[in-house]
Amino acid sequence: IVQRVDAIILCPADSKGIGPAIEQANRAGIPVFTADIAAQGGQVVSHIASDNLAGGRLAADFISKALNGQGEVGIIGQPEVQSGLDRELGFKEEMKKHPGIKVAASLNGGGLRDKALKAAEDMLQGNPNIKGIFGINDDSALGALSAAEARGRNDMVIVGYDAIPEAVKAIQRGSALKADVAQQPRDLGAKTIEAISKHF
Repeated sequence: IVQRVDAIILCPADSKGIGPAIEQANRAGIPVFTADIAAQGGQVVSHIASDNLAGGRLAADFISKALNGQGEVGIIGQPEVQSGLDRELGFKEEMKKHPGIKVAASLNGGGLRDKALKAAEDMLQGNPNIKGIFGINDDSALGALSAAEARGRNDMVIVGYDAIPEAVKAIQRGSALKADVAQQPRDLGAKTIEAISKHF
């Protein structure tokens, strides 16, 4: 805002917390665009993102099939960001179609591997029958994978989100991380620039 730029692109780390800054940009007449993660508060011209609800449903569908429609599952979430909330909501909605599967726990991993590892350890300690875990991003899934491997739980089905190279390698080596909901970050970036170009 101080630099008087023509437009601002945001990928908020905190969907609610960014609101007041967007309102400041609005007052300064600078158009704001969000990419990947939506903001809560202020006026945004355009939001470019994957369908996170659909992504959560895909993860639930994969886990339910892998578990033959039976068992307990957990979620390592990130409620601070809208995309994390949407992915978790999509997952829970889809799981309602599978009455043999119970979402036994949902813990906040903050989208960070070390925090997700701790959350997964707590989850497996408190719910030893959990057979599947959905991590709302790959750091969450890789943290859960570390927790599972430390307990020798190779019987688990973990699904992540983003398909970063490290997660893809874990899937390819036959670990408990079995699948990933892939995004197309280059497309998100390009479409955000297109939206700015159209706006001007």
